Amino acid sequence: MIRPLTEQDRKHVVALLSQDRALNLYILGNLETLGLKRDFCQFWGDFEDSSGVLRAVLNRYMNGWTLYGRPDADWAGLAQVVDQHPVPAARLQDNPGGIPSFLPYLQRYRASQEKVEELMTLAPEHFRPVAPPPGATVRRATLADLDALIHLYRDAGSMQRSPAAVERPLRDTRVWVAEVAGQIGAAALTNAEVADLAMIGGVYTVPALRGRGLSQAVCSALCQELLREGKGPVLYWDTPAAGAVYRKLGFQAVGRWRSVWLAPAD
Repeated sequence: MIRPLTEQDRKHVVALLSQDRALNLYILGNLETLGLKRDFCQFWGDFEDSSGVLRAVLNRYMNGWTLYGRPDADWAGLAQVVDQHPVPAARLQDNPGGIPSFLPYLQRYRASQEKVEELMTLAPEHFRPVAPPPGATVRRATLADLDALIHLYRDAGSMQRSPAAVERPLRDTRVWVAEVAGQIGAAALTNAEVADLAMIGGVYTVPALRGRGLSQAVCSALCQELLREGKGPVLYWDTPAAGAVYRKLGFQAVGRWRSVWLAPAD
């Protein structure tokens, strides 16, 4: 049986998702930060008919979808929720847990682009912090930096973020920046946080300042703050340069992260 989740389901949702907390950090973060009553962030659960045990969770955040469940979940039924939703789906975090991919169950959508990245975590005992390079200042950003960060991410290629996507972590989670000559030249942020984990993203350095160690320095400062608060950093990457930066800081691989951009089925 598939139905919208309520507060009475919360402990069961957390228990299921906690079987792989790093993989499910976005869903856990949305649950903890936004709750179960937002029109732009919705949750459904698939329950075993005989026992009522929760076996899968489906989460929509705006036009993106994330899910996790057991192999015996009603994947076809969950796909119908996505297919029939009035808000067109644009992206899928295709890390469902019990099956290789959720895509075969979707009828309304197909994959227009797929990306498989390495998922990494950072344990306190493995952390190797680095200092900012000469001439650079690393600090936590504030809302006063919003316009500068919007400009930074406007031409960031695959790291491009809308103004709303820049403002959200400034208000809800955190952003760290590296300044050179009084201008923001690099940034890193957290896309989702729970009590013990935080997902790092938006790691970007402007082309003119690359090769100076700014990304490594800003990530180091962000990780240091997270670890001090008892939150383990989590991230995923797909370029050799990014992987090298994270391994130098002490991150270690724990799995794969698969993202799919959706388009209407032919």
